[in-house]
Amino acid sequence: MMDKQNPNILSLQLQPTTIQRLDKVATYLTFKNGKNISLEKVIKGAIVDYLDLMEPITEEEKLNLKSIVIGPSNDEDFVLYNRFKEIMKQKKIKAVQLHKETGISESNLSQVLNNKNQNMSLDYFLRIWVALDCPPIGDCIYRVQRESV
Repeated sequence: MMDKQNPNILSLQLQPTTIQRLDKVATYLTFKNGKNISLEKVIKGAIVDYLDLMEPITEEEKLNLKSIVIGPSNDEDFVLYNRFKEIMKQKKIKAVQLHKETGISESNLSQVLNNKNQNMSLDYFLRIWVALDCPPIGDCIYRVQRESV
């Protein structure tokens, strides 16, 4: 939540396990560097690293993503599908390995990989995307016009 008096201050509510993990990183970095590394610095660093990871999205990828999501006409009904299975084949990654890296249950992962669930959460998408080394988003998803019923 943003502090209204100071927009540079942001308070976060995190799971206890997340705080413990961040604290372990702070302890490790303090030991490694020989100087005290605060939990706040670890959190700031994690946010900056994540933003750096997301930043390489090129203008071309942004345009591709816009055309996938927005498309030429908003009047038509489309369904988003993913190409994660094809990307896994190219990278020679098995579903079991992806399950272990993402923590997504095998049954849920199977539904996502086989496009049986068009309501994939952003959380699942990001976990899989990161586990596959962040391929261009336009390579990961595509849309198909929904068939009239």
